[in-house]
Amino acid sequence: MHFKEEEILYFCQSLFAAHRLSVFYINQYGEFEFECVTSHFQSSPYYNNLKFRIKEYTYPVKVVDIPRFFSYSNLQFFSIYLKETKGSIVVGPCIHTDITEEKMNEIMDSYKEIPHKRALFDFYHSLYVKDSEQFLTIGLLAFYTIYKRKLDKSLVLEQNKELESTLKLDHPDLELSKGRRDLTFHSNLSHERVLLHYVKNGQVDKLSNIVNYSIFSEDELGVLSKRSRIRSEKNLMITGVALICRAAVEGGLNEETAFTLSDFYIQQLEEQDHLKEIQAIMTEAVYDFTNRVQEARANKYSRTVTTCQHYIYNHLYEDITLDQLAQLNHLSPNYLSSLFKKEVGISISNYIQGERIEEAKRLLSLTAYPISSIATWLNFNDQSYFIKVFKKHTGVTPKKYRSSFQE
Repeated sequence: MHFKEEEILYFCQSLFAAHRLSVFYINQYGEFEFECVTSHFQSSPYYNNLKFRIKEYTYPVKVVDIPRFFSYSNLQFFSIYLKETKGSIVVGPCIHTDITEEKMNEIMDSYKEIPHKRALFDFYHSLYVKDSEQFLTIGLLAFYTIYKRKLDKSLVLEQNKELESTLKLDHPDLELSKGRRDLTFHSNLSHERVLLHYVKNGQVDKLSNIVNYSIFSEDELGVLSKRSRIRSEKNLMITGVALICRAAVEGGLNEETAFTLSDFYIQQLEEQDHLKEIQAIMTEAVYDFTNRVQEARANKYSRTVTTCQHYIYNHLYEDITLDQLAQLNHLSPNYLSSLFKKEVGISISNYIQGERIEEAKRLLSLTAYPISSIATWLNFNDQSYFIKVFKKHTGVTPKKYRSSFQE
């Protein structure tokens, strides 16, 4: 097929207008003959450097009768060789997914010797996002427009291994296909179901039989990050925490408590750099959630009383009144007060006071906050009254209680 210069230009301009992707035509001498790009891209201090990189991928290659996909610093391109002119049309860059802050930091580090880091940051965030499947389709369509020949996707992927490595993350059918080819299948869900059943029912004594063979391994959930084993393990564990959190809530654990624990353990996981530490935190999380469910189930009360207990726990730092709790349960204050004392064995006011003392114990043992501040936060009238109530519940003063954790 003979290509006239104006036809190549028209094709490049049309492709650029249709997909808002930069399009270049590099002639047989390695010169950029046509450039259809945005003004933002052209004004970037990295524009010329990127063009130099693009040229490296347009030198003669063995396979020239299909689109050639390539990437550079997370920037995605494809080129189509024109046999008649011996030149190449290059489309890109785009990105397959939004650039995360972590990934952006990696990119910045790779450009340590280059100035204008802010311009680089702006450049990456100005690019269009085209997922792998969409980008592949654009390449196939462009090839068909030029050569009037349909290409089989599998053939293109066989000759573009780099594209396959990104596409399989985006396309579940291809990932399943690869699993069948490699004879690597995920295990069944029996371990996951058993573990979550134990968490939901607070069966701490059963955990040791299953926790080491649970969902928290790549054999069960697959690899969630192809580029980093540590990142993959963290992703797996974060998924596990979410599942355990849901099971614990279904088992009766206070939602606010469950979600706070979930956030805590996810933050702990993110801070680790070694597999053993990640596994240890995950094991701790499993036992912690299950123990708390066991405690919650041991104190099983009516739905009304449980609702009051959850509200009290979530609002310990606020003023809590009998009228508020009665309104929450659509009951009269007198009836609620009688029901609560009948089931729990103490009055609502004494229960609130006891929960505040438990919270004070946590703050005294885990923080260095002044005792006076803790008393004020937990709605005690003054520090002396707080000390009196604290000693009544624990047998020691707040100061003595704290010192026992510092010895």
